Amino acid sequence: MNERIKKGRWFGAVAVGFLLACLGVSSLAAEGAPLVVAVSEPDIEAIVKEVGGTQVETFTLFTGCILRRQLTVDPAVKSKLLGANVIVWTGFMPEAGAIRLAVGSFPESPEKKSWNPPWINLSEGAVQVDPAHASGGGYCEGDVNEFTVHGDPFFRLNPENGGAMAREIAKGLAKLRPASKAYFKVNSETFSKALTSNIAKWKEALKPLAGMRVLCTQCGWENFKLGGPELLVCKMKPGCCPTPEALVKHVEEMKVDAILLDPHTSPKHADALRKVPNVIIADVPSSIGDITGATGYASLFGNFVEALQKCSKGRSGKS
Repeated sequence: MNERIKKGRWFGAVAVGFLLACLGVSSLAAEGAPLVVAVSEPDIEAIVKEVGGTQVETFTLFTGCILRRQLTVDPAVKSKLLGANVIVWTGFMPEAGAIRLAVGSFPESPEKKSWNPPWINLSEGAVQVDPAHASGGGYCEGDVNEFTVHGDPFFRLNPENGGAMAREIAKGLAKLRPASKAYFKVNSETFSKALTSNIAKWKEALKPLAGMRVLCTQCGWENFKLGGPELLVCKMKPGCCPTPEALVKHVEEMKVDAILLDPHTSPKHADALRKVPNVIIADVPSSIGDITGATGYASLFGNFVEALQKCSKGRSGKS
C-alpha cells in the first residue's frame, strides 16, 4: 500500500479518536452489571480498579513500550473492545488511532455501528514533561520526538499525578453511573491519601541518594520528580538510532553512576550498556505489568525507589 495512503488512514483514525474523546458521548451499562472499562496500560488500570471497585470490570489495551510505530491493540483483548462502556486513556494520540483502527477492523454488526463510548482523558490536570524536552532517544523504535508531538504518555511515572488521575477517573465513571458518584469519590480520596503517604516516605528514602547520577533507558522517568538522585536520559541526535558502540561512548561521556535498564530496551543496546565499565546496572521495569506479583500503582514506585537504593549501596561498595 502506498506509504502516503497508510499515513493518511492512520492520522484519520487518530483524528476521529480525538473527536470522540472530546465529545465523550455516553454509553451506559445496565445498572446491575459492572462497567466494562478499556484502559490504555496496566498502571492506569490499577488506579481504575481502586477507584471503580466492584462497579468496574477492566482490561488493558496495550502492552510493552507504547513509543512504537504502528501501535496496535493487544490481540488478546481486541475482541472485548466492542463491549467497552468507557475508554480510559492518556491523551496520547497514537492510542486513539490504534483503538479506532481496531474497532474498524471488525465485521459490520449492530454493535460496531453503535459503538461510541465516552473517553476519559487522564492528561487533564496532570503535570507533564514538556514534550519538546522529553527527547530521550537512541534505543527505541524511531525518534522519540516523532511521538511526543502527540502528547506525553508517561506522566503516570510521576506518582504526584496519581491523585489527579484518580479524580478524573471518578468523575468519568460517575457520569456513567450517577448513583455511585459518592462511592467513586470516596475510593478516589482513599487512594490519593494512601499515595500521598507513600510519596512522603519515598522522598525521605531518596534524600541520601542526592548526587548520584542515574541513566534511565525508559525516557518516561524524566517525569519522576521526588528528589534524590539525578535521573538522566540519553540525549542523542533526533531521528538517529546509534550503533551500540556509539551509545556506550555517549553514556561513558555522561559519567553516570548507575544505569536502569527497562525490559523493553532493544536487546543489542541493553547488552552493550551492561558492559559499560565502573557502572552499576539494574533491571527496572516502568510498568507493574512487568513486575512479578505487583498489583497496585504504588508498587511501581516502591520497586523503583528500592532499585535506586540498591544502586547506591553498590556504588558505595565500589568506592
